[in-house]
Amino acid sequence: MSLEIVMNGQDFQRITSAAFEPFLKELGYLTDNISISGRFYRVFYKAHKNVISVSYEPSDRALFVMIFTRNGDELSDIDDTASTPRLSDLNSRFMHTVSVEKRKENENYFKSISACDDDERLLLKCAKELRLVLPCYLNSIEV
Repeated sequence: MSLEIVMNGQDFQRITSAAFEPFLKELGYLTDNISISGRFYRVFYKAHKNVISVSYEPSDRALFVMIFTRNGDELSDIDDTASTPRLSDLNSRFMHTVSVEKRKENENYFKSISACDDDERLLLKCAKELRLVLPCYLNSIEV
């Protein structure tokens, strides 16, 4: 029987700091709050019009990336996918528009970040995808 390795809070913080923070900062997002507990790990990145939530639940090995719309101090309802799209929604809408050149450049952008297990690789994959589709989404809501 093999023991499965599950990403811990330090690993979550390491990957989010290295993979999400730099490009989100370039887009005007600031790290607002990071929560590490036994039940979940979560970090929020805030900008003027929206908040990005990256969360991981170790017991379920579930990873969620959501973009909340800000209305003053209020955030859009988590169940309203029109106002709170998930990364998978953005991928469906915009990934097909991303050029091969952008995808290659994106891989190079992240090449110095190492992931040690499947959960870390999934978190890194989400950062790569978000970097490609978030600008498309932000442009679509500016119109």
